[in-house]
Amino acid sequence: MTLRQHTGIAYAGLRNGVKLLPPSGTQSTDRVELSSGFLPAAAGPLPGTYADGSFVPRAPWRSPTCYERGILYGTPDPGAPPGDWIAVVPVPAPVLDACAELRAAAAVGAESALASLLDGPAGRMALVESIRWATTLTDPARPGIENPLLYGKTPAGNLTMTTGSHGLRVGMHVDSWYGNPLKSRAAAANRVSLNLGSRDRWLLCVNAPVQVMEQALREGDLLAGAGDPRFALGKRFMEVFPDYPVTKITVHPGEAYIAPTENMLHDAYAEPHGQIDLQFSCRGYFASP
Repeated sequence: MTLRQHTGIAYAGLRNGVKLLPPSGTQSTDRVELSSGFLPAAAGPLPGTYADGSFVPRAPWRSPTCYERGILYGTPDPGAPPGDWIAVVPVPAPVLDACAELRAAAAVGAESALASLLDGPAGRMALVESIRWATTLTDPARPGIENPLLYGKTPAGNLTMTTGSHGLRVGMHVDSWYGNPLKSRAAAANRVSLNLGSRDRWLLCVNAPVQVMEQALREGDLLAGAGDPRFALGKRFMEVFPDYPVTKITVHPGEAYIAPTENMLHDAYAEPHGQIDLQFSCRGYFASP
């Protein structure tokens, strides 16, 4: 029996939270799906690959209703902090051109060839161009990026992709590279991730930011011992509210997402197709496009 069942808490549907900026030139209804809630990874299809206490999205997935789209989509106010919004943006041609050799190797699943390219001049050129473009997205008042990474990973079919230092997948989680306290999480740096592969990949996230999760648990007097936004808060929220939907956002090849990964539960997913999921990511204070 979950804490939610034990206490009889009602928490139906989405709450207002992080807004997805409507992408230009695409149908928003084709980009987003909602899960049926959360599932303990131990009850999932590959339980031995996840750390204890991990949660993953629960199938089936469905299209959001008109009402839910009204909650999910929006435009932040001018000057809104990074933690208030998510955007999917096109990657410019010079970046894709600089990554052409790497993308070709990834498309045919050539792991050794891709590794050699990443370590050589082609990889350095691709990294420089990716960094150059990511820097143009930053807030002029807070320029610069951190931890730029260009890498490929072969999807294994897990419901989420992030692996912890223990070698196990961590499931839906909140980043904590900066250690911001809960009240300032919305002002923490956000993340850019470029899909440089040839297949769609997905950002999995919970639109309820950490302060909304904290409020929901406080309303049910279930916050005790779970106030740490790094791990405990999100795990308690998923345990208490297993029916809260995970939002799955499609990121097409040649697109990037900008997301507040320090302020919400999230992970990524890519389907196994015999190809390599090639991406570039970095952190910084990115302005809304």
